Amino acid sequence: MDVVGVGALNVDLLYEVSSLRFGSMEMTPGSKTYGTEETFRTLIKEVERHGQLAGRSGGGSAANTIYALSRLGYRTAFLGVAGKDEEGDFILSSMEGVDLSRVKRHGRSGKCLSLLMGGDRSLFVIPNSNDLFSYTEEDIEFLNSSKFVHLGSFAADSALASQNALMDYLDDDVYVSFSPGELYARRGVQQLAPILERTRIMFLNGKEMRLLTGKGPEEGARMLLDQGPRVVVCTLGEDGSVIITRNSEITVPAKRTVIRDATGAGDVYAAGFLAGYIDGATLEVCGEIGSAAAALSVTSYGREGYPDERFLRRFADAM
Repeated sequence: MDVVGVGALNVDLLYEVSSLRFGSMEMTPGSKTYGTEETFRTLIKEVERHGQLAGRSGGGSAANTIYALSRLGYRTAFLGVAGKDEEGDFILSSMEGVDLSRVKRHGRSGKCLSLLMGGDRSLFVIPNSNDLFSYTEEDIEFLNSSKFVHLGSFAADSALASQNALMDYLDDDVYVSFSPGELYARRGVQQLAPILERTRIMFLNGKEMRLLTGKGPEEGARMLLDQGPRVVVCTLGEDGSVIITRNSEITVPAKRTVIRDATGAGDVYAAGFLAGYIDGATLEVCGEIGSAAAALSVTSYGREGYPDERFLRRFADAM
């Protein structure tokens, strides 16, 4: 196995909207809010009245990365929890090509309402069954059969505790990549210490870097390098990305494109970067693959525009 993902599994409901104010609730562009089923039902009634449904897609940060890697031709699998409901069936069907034998089914599936306005997006998430994440001895053996374990975030304290504990059971020759997202970035470095100590490549955006370290991309990345990661990648939207190690700082420009749905762009960047890394490309080429993959993904809704093996062939000579 090339990469096994560990993280949330959601169904994403994508709506085009002209405003982010719905009754007494107002969303912030680029934000991710966590709430309850009751709040979700109230919000979606307003969204259905004033917005237009653009599509339904599988979601979850780590799940997006793993699915994108599968489309690029890599052997992937996922460890997580989906609901015992129609949404859970849909989530699993949206992960075509990924080994889902370690996905458990409990309760209601996680949901994400993705509000798209002017090329930006705001997310409202209900974790539901994702909060029940745990692992077994068989799961550990499965993870240790892979080259990389890619970690995303969960909402529940217990799920983060399980991820932290899991780090002690990974073999030394299994690399860890980590996308903390805004949720884990808000928890701070100390709560993420067991994961950071074991991480080889860390992916986060400028806002997440500021939340996690209180610093900008370059200074924050150097702070994180002292916590364990060998490579810190910070994506900066239209300003491209920076890749920082102890000995180098590489700037990769963004690819210009028309943005329809920016949801998951960072996840697809991570997939492209990992594809290059697994195949022995330089860090600069890894960043170029990630940037090109992310640019392609935002031209369509959900996962419709994710790149495939044909996309990767253009980088063959550099890998």
